Amino acid sequence: MKYITPEIAEQYFNDALNSKLIKSSKATIFYVKEILEDRLAYLQRDFPKNTLHAIAIKTNNHPEVLKHIVSLGYGLEAASLEEVELAKAAGAANFRIVFDSPVKTQEEIDFIVKEYPGMYVNANCLEELKRYPEYHELALGLRINPLVENDANGIFDVSNSTSKFGVPISREQEIIDACIEHKISTLHFHIGSGIKDFSANVRAAKKVIALAHKIDEVRKKKSLRERITTIDIGGGIQFDQEVTSQSTKAFVAALFQIDHLENYQLITEFGSFVHKHASFMISRVEYVIDNGDDIPNIAYLHVGADLFLRKVYANLDINYPYTVLGKNNSSSATKKYTIVGPLCFSGDVLYEGIELPELKSGDQFVMLDIGANTFSMWSGHCSRKKAHFILI
Repeated sequence: MKYITPEIAEQYFNDALNSKLIKSSKATIFYVKEILEDRLAYLQRDFPKNTLHAIAIKTNNHPEVLKHIVSLGYGLEAASLEEVELAKAAGAANFRIVFDSPVKTQEEIDFIVKEYPGMYVNANCLEELKRYPEYHELALGLRINPLVENDANGIFDVSNSTSKFGVPISREQEIIDACIEHKISTLHFHIGSGIKDFSANVRAAKKVIALAHKIDEVRKKKSLRERITTIDIGGGIQFDQEVTSQSTKAFVAALFQIDHLENYQLITEFGSFVHKHASFMISRVEYVIDNGDDIPNIAYLHVGADLFLRKVYANLDINYPYTVLGKNNSSSATKKYTIVGPLCFSGDVLYEGIELPELKSGDQFVMLDIGANTFSMWSGHCSRKKAHFILI
């Protein structure tokens, strides 16, 4: 796998300076297409060739990033009608867009029926199915909650009995009845995000595929022509391509041990896997406050909780690698620093008591691996503009 090292980040920064690409002296977000392409290539290589890889827009919604994904032949997954419109603006064909909003209004459904024929649309609940007209040209799916335990962080586990996502698979007969009444061609599931042990995803796929097979057996007995043609397996897995047992190749091999899987086209909805390592942020250190020997000094940046909502507000254990430009190999004495952002509240803290070479105003602080769930989650608190974004 390719990664952005501190040395590579510094080179990109210097090149951007020399090329006059940097429009703000405060902070710049860099997004590297080569890293994105590297991750997408793993999906293309390891999954069946007819798999639709619909990359989750919510993970990184920058329009130029979305356009690049589409230009490479991949699809996009939308969690809102606004994201459907972003996908369309990026050039995605209807049949390469997957619409997964859990709260679609009647007006939105009427709109997509008219304007987006051929688009994959996954209903989140049985009640939603009643809002679709009898005749439409959507590829209509139903989200299933397979009710499998997994290692996602609690707030990202969406396969438990209290989840707002999908119809619990325990309601099997109701699901079958719905598939008899409606022209459902896709079963969709997504069990959580940040999953390291993908065996849970395999167990979920096995349950959903068995359900799909059962639905079509009932349809056949009733002489109905409709069939489940597609299984949308969602995303949320933290693959490690350098560990064979945790790679995309190992995951796909495990999936194809499932009976009947070969009868279905697959859709994936990965986001963090393709975006996480493709981006880094550089901010000027504006002030350094010396607090004496017993308390860490404070270094003020131009981004903080506005860009890193999950790290700050949700207090998640997200450890973005960090460095200071020009001091990667510094042999000078270090000091302890608390790194804070620009927002007007005391919780805007990115790191506490970390060891760094001595900082001064004007130094450039770098945070790596920030491509997922940062730029697209920018907070409007204090009404600050988004950091300048460069696609390279």
